[in-house]
Amino acid sequence: MVDNSGLIQRQTAASSSSTSALPLVGGRSTTMDTTTTFRRRRTPHSPSSSNNIKSWMLITLASITIFMFGIFITIISQHKKQLKTAGSIYTKSNTNKLSNTAACPHGQERTWHGGHPAQDRPGSCWCGQDEYCMCTPSVAIDIVLYQKRPSTKNNPSDGADYDVWVVRRSDTNQLATIGGFVDTGETTENAVLREVEEETGITIPPQLMSSHHSGASSPNKNNSAIKLIGVYSDPRRDNRRHIVSIAYALEFNPDSMTTKDGSGIPHAGDDAKDVIAIPLEEIGVKYVGEDWYADHLSILLDFKMQLMVMKDGEVDRSKELYGGDVARSTCS
Repeated sequence: MVDNSGLIQRQTAASSSSTSALPLVGGRSTTMDTTTTFRRRRTPHSPSSSNNIKSWMLITLASITIFMFGIFITIISQHKKQLKTAGSIYTKSNTNKLSNTAACPHGQERTWHGGHPAQDRPGSCWCGQDEYCMCTPSVAIDIVLYQKRPSTKNNPSDGADYDVWVVRRSDTNQLATIGGFVDTGETTENAVLREVEEETGITIPPQLMSSHHSGASSPNKNNSAIKLIGVYSDPRRDNRRHIVSIAYALEFNPDSMTTKDGSGIPHAGDDAKDVIAIPLEEIGVKYVGEDWYADHLSILLDFKMQLMVMKDGEVDRSKELYGGDVARSTCS
């Protein structure tokens, strides 16, 4: 007969080790499987707890975003208040009264009165970090490029007849003197050199652009190839903005000046549509009024009077811009 007492004792010991007695519940002893409890403790979190963590992260991120946006709005509002309280800019209108406009922010526009017809027009101005605005006119140069007309069989000349080289603008298709704006750091004389070369291809030797010299041998002698015609500052002269132009006369001499293509004849370049020669005597007679851009007819007629020593009554000003009543200061 097989003795099973040892086997029974081992089973009883294993059974007792896998269970633990719990306090009496309802008069009964309750036992729990410790192995099962250990496994339950190692199960992952439920899906609901993960969703709660994600929601908390989204709420935190949204709060930070709203806070930063509030700071940005506050900074912008303070900057706008500073611009409004920076002061006022006073500009003179055509009625000689001062009109008050808000201080112009960086790079934005303000109103100026001028052009033709004279009216309020938008224009630009520059403002520094201290909000002090330099809303000043632009500086430009205009060049009357003239040349003695060569004598031919069909067109005899005594050497006193002149042609004037003018350009036809590509934007308005009007005739205009050669010229443009003066660059920062550039003299008006150097601007003449640059603009003549850009628009006609004529290269002027720098030595021909020397200014007034003073000395014992030649006091106040002007060796420059350019001669001053006058300064034109009327706000009504140009529709783009208030532009002050310094007008020069330059005689084109093919013997001392060259052209880019070597032909000795000016050719259109830069923003010029064409370069043409017009007899000086026909300016103000055949080519008048709307044929010319801005007040360029006035510049040419002032030059015509200076070159031909004409009197005011000998020049018809009626077909100029504003009938010739354009503010300028000219040389005698």
